[in-house]
Amino acid sequence: MKFKKLFFASFLLFCLVMQAQQTFPPDEVIVGTFIGKTIPLRDFAIQEEEENQSVKEIKVVQNRSRYREQVNEDALPNGFDQTVQKDFGNIQTRALEQNFIGASSSESGFVPPDPTGAVGPNHYVHAVNSIVKIFDKTGNLLVGPVALGTFLGIGSNSGDPIVLYDQLADRWFVSEFGSGSNSLAIGVSETGDPTGAYNVYQYSFGSFPDYPHYSVWHDAYYLTANIGTTNKVYAVERDVMLAGGPSPKIVGFPLPGMVQNNNTVLSPEPANLLGTTFPADVPGYITYLQDDGWSGVSFDHLKVWEVELDWVTTSNSTISAPLEIPTAPFNSVFAPFGSGDVQQPGTNQKIDMIGGVISYAPNYRSFADHNSWVITFNTDIDNNDTSGVRWIELRNDASNPWSIYQEGTYAPADGHSRFMGSAGMDAAGNIGLAFNIASATLKAGIRYTGRFDGDPLGQMTVAETEIIQGPGVQTFTNRFGDYSHLTLDPDNFTFWHTAEYFSSDNNWRTQIAAFTLSGGFANDVGVNALIQPVNGILTNAETVEISIRNFGSSSQSNIPVELRVDGTLLASETFTGTVASGATATYTFAQTVDLSNSGQTYSIEVRTNLSGDEFPANDPFTKDITNLLANDVGAIEITAPVSGPGLENETITATIKNFGAATQSNFNVQYVIDGGTPVVETFSGPIASEQEMSYSFAQTADFTALGTYNVTVSTSLATDVNAANDAVTAEIEHVLCQPNIDCSFGDGFQLFAVADINNPSGCEGYGDFTNLVANLAPDSTNQLTVTTGYGDQFVKVWIDYNDDSTFTANEVVVNNVVIAPGQGAGTYTQTMDLVVPAGAANGPHRMRAKTNWNAPVPADACEETSFGETEDYTANIGTLGVNDFSIRNGELVITTEGNKQFEITLITAYEGQAYISIYNMLGQQLKVKMLDKMGDSFKAKLDMSEVASGVYLVRVGGKETKSFKTGRIIVE
Repeated sequence: MKFKKLFFASFLLFCLVMQAQQTFPPDEVIVGTFIGKTIPLRDFAIQEEEENQSVKEIKVVQNRSRYREQVNEDALPNGFDQTVQKDFGNIQTRALEQNFIGASSSESGFVPPDPTGAVGPNHYVHAVNSIVKIFDKTGNLLVGPVALGTFLGIGSNSGDPIVLYDQLADRWFVSEFGSGSNSLAIGVSETGDPTGAYNVYQYSFGSFPDYPHYSVWHDAYYLTANIGTTNKVYAVERDVMLAGGPSPKIVGFPLPGMVQNNNTVLSPEPANLLGTTFPADVPGYITYLQDDGWSGVSFDHLKVWEVELDWVTTSNSTISAPLEIPTAPFNSVFAPFGSGDVQQPGTNQKIDMIGGVISYAPNYRSFADHNSWVITFNTDIDNNDTSGVRWIELRNDASNPWSIYQEGTYAPADGHSRFMGSAGMDAAGNIGLAFNIASATLKAGIRYTGRFDGDPLGQMTVAETEIIQGPGVQTFTNRFGDYSHLTLDPDNFTFWHTAEYFSSDNNWRTQIAAFTLSGGFANDVGVNALIQPVNGILTNAETVEISIRNFGSSSQSNIPVELRVDGTLLASETFTGTVASGATATYTFAQTVDLSNSGQTYSIEVRTNLSGDEFPANDPFTKDITNLLANDVGAIEITAPVSGPGLENETITATIKNFGAATQSNFNVQYVIDGGTPVVETFSGPIASEQEMSYSFAQTADFTALGTYNVTVSTSLATDVNAANDAVTAEIEHVLCQPNIDCSFGDGFQLFAVADINNPSGCEGYGDFTNLVANLAPDSTNQLTVTTGYGDQFVKVWIDYNDDSTFTANEVVVNNVVIAPGQGAGTYTQTMDLVVPAGAANGPHRMRAKTNWNAPVPADACEETSFGETEDYTANIGTLGVNDFSIRNGELVITTEGNKQFEITLITAYEGQAYISIYNMLGQQLKVKMLDKMGDSFKAKLDMSEVASGVYLVRVGGKETKSFKTGRIIVE
């Protein structure tokens, strides 16, 4: 639980002061290898588009099983983030300055792209896994795509690029993994022209330096990485690199006191300098979040370390003990990295939002009287994997250490997740925040918001603006991102951002966009906040107080203002004071407003009408204000359990909201399942006005049986005056497990053919084909034909004879047959025996087929392995007739005669009429022909001259039988 008492707060402050006095020396010094100077980047050959991925994986794909990282079930905020900003900002800003495509999967061939980019005086340099492209600042491509490994001279394209513009030196910094398994390569431009030559260095580490992130600082390029089990931060000898020196050092430091959750990527982050101003001798800063849901963390907080460097005598360098800065409670716990968090429309494939990490990059800016540091990370706002972006502005000055100046969670209440955020601050103190957005009803896109310095603290006040709405979804892997990147133009006011989305063909793309919050106008004022009234029990004479912001560069006085309620103009008045450029002032209308109707919501619009205003779009501000009922509580959402496999006796959890004005305690809550007996308990509270809280019933409910359950949760407050919002209902379905496995490299089933099933399919990960039925006889051996697109594929098949939705060892009918052992990408077909035992129960049963790459399919039919596929079918067990067995026992012979001509022969005892049908690999029937028996066989000449080259399926069966034989022809 969190520390709540003043004693503990005082003790904590004492500990922070004591800890800040401790320092620790470096524990590692690495000398870089000078690879050499490149030719100018503009002279490299353009990389051709990739036809296919040439690697099995780019990074280690971690455990894909769905489990929670949270070990402390009492961790705050008990499922609901109380800092959530549910309303959209409504201050309009100028249209996007630039908005153009960065890179695409056809140029790269890698997944995920890991987009990064930086802006300089005249260029934008963009990199993804594993190419670099250079644009001018209007989006014209100047250089690329060039393979990063070729450009850096390391001979491999291993990924995780980072691009920086070093504004202190007017140089460019480009990095990715090095040529060794545990190395990083860094190129620093020789001049301020990013299309020119670069000096390239390589550093080797004791373990793989995954997820490397860098920052620009006056005394070093700082580096953090997910290096094995070590908690490390590094400082890179920037001055030597800038001079093209031969042996720049990296100094490694421990991160004392840091707690890591092993189910996340370790990602402490270094402060990245914006602008060219900084305090003399300012240390380097490193930060990392600490979640009280993790083992060993007792309260949610940030840790901040200070690094002091001595490049002459590196052993004199130090890192401090961490400063611990308590935050408002947050929940950074999502699914483990690589297993998917955000749903997408029309597919079961989720994409990663990446929890438990600080988002790249935490940007620092120095002002005359303070320094600001903007930090963002993903938070689960509802304990149901809906993500918002927690953003925090830290401030310090010459006398005071870092502390939280403001924080909030940007998550407007529209059901979408906002994630993969990146934020920065312009020279006026305005914050820009760009992010991805997606949900089960919204395809992944990119948007931004922001706030102006002086706006209400903890609020993003700028209207959410779309950079691009992606038209596609990703269906073959969870991987997304793995980061986005926002940087500041050297003009100190324009934000540049790049991130991933999916194109209409469901392949990834990156987008590059530039936006500004400072309009650049001389005469520009507007209302930036409605201060009063607020929701509550309201009267017929409410005071209206507003905040006026001068967005322009000229001071303004005598500003006309207007007040409307529900569209009716009630007052036109004048603010007679003076508002300096960039400043705000408050104004109270003389006219009061009648908001006395209990339970009614009023739309209040206030606006400025400055004569000659150059940007009227930001003049108005509208907010809904509700006259709350005194006593009104209800249930608004059932958050647990959720539909899926493996449900048993489950805890029912619901969101309770106090819609009223009075704080409430000790009222009844209940749940009912399928109209049965209510389970009634007491919600003790207290729950304040308009607060939402999560309530978990002590009595569990039985969801063991597969099927659909209708669950209703309701509240019962004796004095409640609005029964309409008391109850909420959810439909919860217990389904059989659907293990979704990565088949993007060709693993899995491209054809599954047995008995009556002849199913060519794509990469589904999990495919529900239970509408397809194979009629199988007890005590039979059946020919199963499987085609796969990657070798070393193990195949296992079960039939659930007892229909208990559990696949056991005695229900295995194909036991780990290996297709193309030791082979890689390609097309491989194998026919194997599917054996049904004599005692198999008659009737339809689920038949599950699974593949796994490079290892046997596990005994647990629900387990998700790294690569393979799962497909479910129906097997109907019953007695087959003599004619069925005649077809089954026949021999199908396919003879190639050249020029796309084939002869098909079925040798069989079957005497009736037969047919032959031809299918393409999409399952479309191209031809069908009836056949008569000649001698001991059916024969057909097959002319395929009119079809394109490729693989086609042949099926021959009896007109009066359920059985048929399947083969394959290749048309060249």
